[in-house]
Amino acid sequence: MFSVTVIFYFYFVCKFGNVQGYRNEANVRLENLIHRVLSRSSCSSPSDCQSKWGYCGTGSDYCGDGCRGGPCWGNNNPSGGRGGGSVGVIDSNAFACVFNSIDSSARTKQFDALTASGWTPNNKDEAAVFLAHVYHETDGLKTMREYCSPGCGPQYSSSWCSINAAPGKYYYGRGWFQLSYPCNYYNAGQSLGVNLLSNPDLVATNLKIAVQTAVWFFKANNMEGPARRGNFAATTRILNPIECNGGSGYQNQLTRVATYRRVRQCFNLGSPTINPIC
Repeated sequence: MFSVTVIFYFYFVCKFGNVQGYRNEANVRLENLIHRVLSRSSCSSPSDCQSKWGYCGTGSDYCGDGCRGGPCWGNNNPSGGRGGGSVGVIDSNAFACVFNSIDSSARTKQFDALTASGWTPNNKDEAAVFLAHVYHETDGLKTMREYCSPGCGPQYSSSWCSINAAPGKYYYGRGWFQLSYPCNYYNAGQSLGVNLLSNPDLVATNLKIAVQTAVWFFKANNMEGPARRGNFAATTRILNPIECNGGSGYQNQLTRVATYRRVRQCFNLGSPTINPIC
C-alpha cells in the first residue's frame, strides 16, 4: 500500500511539473524512481506474463514482444526470467512456453538436464522442431517411459543389427525421444560411454541421459539438416515413418504438427514456411 501511495504522489508531482512546462532534475529523478518501482512489480499468477506496459495477462499482447516477466515467449524478458540461463536460442522462458503443462519445479529439472547435455541448436527452427518432437513423444515431459510399459516391452526385442536384447531387459520407449529397440540402446550407449544395453532404464531415470539419447538420435539419423530449414515433415518421417502418407499413425501426426505450430510461436517464428505434414 505504501509503494502504491508513493507512486501516485510521484506521478502527480511529475505530471504537474510537466503541465507547467517545468521539468527540473528532481522531477527526472522521481520519474526514474517510478520506473524502477514499477519494473520490480510482478503478476500474481505464475501463468501470467507482464506486458511491456506493465499489465498482466496471457497471449501475444502480454507474452510476446516486450514481455517483462513471467513465461514470456522467446527471448523477450530483459530480466532473464525466473529460471535464468539459456541453451543457445532456447532460454528458460521459451522452454516454459513450450512445456506449459508441467509445474515449474519439474520444468526446471528438465531445463537443467538440457543445459547439462551440452547440446546447442543452430537456430530457432532447429530448436522448435526438436522440442516439438520432445513434447509429443513425452506428453509434454510428463513421462520418461512409454505409457504402455512395461507390458509392451517384448514387442521391442527384435533387432535389425548384430546386437541382441540382454536377458530380462526391455527396450520400450524411454527418454526425450522415447528411445526404442536394442540396436538404438546399444549405439546410443556407445556414443555416450554408458552401457545402456545392460541398463536401459537409465534413459528414463537419469534426466541428462534422457536428453542425450534424444540428441544422439537426432544427430545420428540426420535430422539436424531438415530441422534447421524448418522441414518438420522430413524429421517426422525419420522419427516415426508410420505417421506419414496416411498410415495408421496419421492422426498422431496431426497432433504432432499442432504441437509444432504452437512451439514455433514460443520462438516468434510464425507459421511454418514448409508443409509440416508428411
